[in-house]
Amino acid sequence: MKNTGILLHISSLPGEYGIGDFGPQAYKFADYLASNGHSLWQILPLNHCGYGNSPYNPLSAFALNPYLVSPELLYQQGYISLADLREARLPATDSVCFELVAKTKDRLLARASDAWLLENDLEDFLSRKGAELKPYLTFLALTKLYSDSSWPQWNSQHRQYNEDLFQKLFRTSNTPMRQWAVTQAILHEQITLFRQHLHKLGISLIGDLPLYLAYESADVWAQQHLFDLDEQGRRLHLAGVPPDAFASGGQLWGNPLYRWQDIQEEGFSLFLRRIGSALDYYDILRLDHFIGYVNYWQVDCRYDDRGEPLEPEDAMQGRWVDAVPEAFFEVLLSRFARERFLAEDLGILNERVCQIRDGFGFPGMIVLQFCFEESVPDVHHYPADRWLYTSTHDNATLRGWFESLAENSSSFQNLKEYCRQNKLRDCYSCLNAENIHLIMRQIAMSSPCQKVILPMQDILGLDNRARMNIPGTALGNWQWRMQSD
Repeated sequence: MKNTGILLHISSLPGEYGIGDFGPQAYKFADYLASNGHSLWQILPLNHCGYGNSPYNPLSAFALNPYLVSPELLYQQGYISLADLREARLPATDSVCFELVAKTKDRLLARASDAWLLENDLEDFLSRKGAELKPYLTFLALTKLYSDSSWPQWNSQHRQYNEDLFQKLFRTSNTPMRQWAVTQAILHEQITLFRQHLHKLGISLIGDLPLYLAYESADVWAQQHLFDLDEQGRRLHLAGVPPDAFASGGQLWGNPLYRWQDIQEEGFSLFLRRIGSALDYYDILRLDHFIGYVNYWQVDCRYDDRGEPLEPEDAMQGRWVDAVPEAFFEVLLSRFARERFLAEDLGILNERVCQIRDGFGFPGMIVLQFCFEESVPDVHHYPADRWLYTSTHDNATLRGWFESLAENSSSFQNLKEYCRQNKLRDCYSCLNAENIHLIMRQIAMSSPCQKVILPMQDILGLDNRARMNIPGTALGNWQWRMQSD
């Protein structure tokens, strides 16, 4: 039986508070999924976003995005007043203004945390989640203390995390650290209730685990020995990928790389804790950039005489380096069920990556938008265990993709030929930007793939103004929101 679902991040839900959240609109969309026969809802990472508001560049591998808290649920729970709720309303638009959302919700969360503390025990929450969240809370406090300067520039007593440092700051910076901790507790409550509603409807929540962490993150700062840094905490190499379908010059992400041997010596604890934490919220976890678990692209990072980074302009001048996939995946699958993972195996797939993916039994992905580039695809013989996507959050929308195709391009000609060979109704003669999303959905549903995911933008037939992300660009992404109508 084919299982279908929709890709829509929580932040893209409509509503009156500037950004999608885990409130009534999330429940309404879950009901929409169920009423239309979908059993899967795929979202992007839920971590507290770092630079560029990217969920793939998180401030913490464990802390959740505070701006996904639902004001309406805060009111229903008695944590804010009706006046507070009304004050938090923002103009309804088709994009997120992150700066305005942060300013508005920070005030709201401060009030809600005071009320939450009157009824709940924060120490109990920290006793359960403290190992994950204390470095994050400490990092936020120090970032504020140092006016957002980079952590290698902090005073020596603040360059490394320890429990004493947390306790000292927790006492002296009591109000903001408690508020941030309470926000995490509230998010945990709201997500738990939301997931229970999904399960009642028979819907599984698909999440995403970024392979890399932001350089300016609590985890890199707190566990520097696990990352490819020098004695001053500076990056020795940068993460990225060579030229691929997304970027002709490759993608230079800038994240610090892992010291896989040191991570292995610690029993892969960092990854096991990250994955265990994520699976508290998700039913299935997509391993983003699966290729990087097998071999990763390493770009040198050099510095001038003043210690300033001389970052390359692109990722062209890099090299592949082997990770330790067999050891890692053996440990991973001894802890978690294989059925809870999906490999994001897009990009440069060499034989070893395929062997690791198939040897450990991870299903991979097919993005239909890419399938017409080289030839007319044999969709009817795609492997049944592959997850088929019409497009992803990193792609142009289907309409935007089609509008960019020249009529003499191979993708356009192969698409028309596929329609002719398969006698798709009105396709060969009437292929156009207004029906391409319907045609591609029809093609996807005709495949043997048992899991088919459709981005919400492609359900609605939207153009590239609704695109979620352009890989390789740091700013201006992740903003699209669905309109309430």
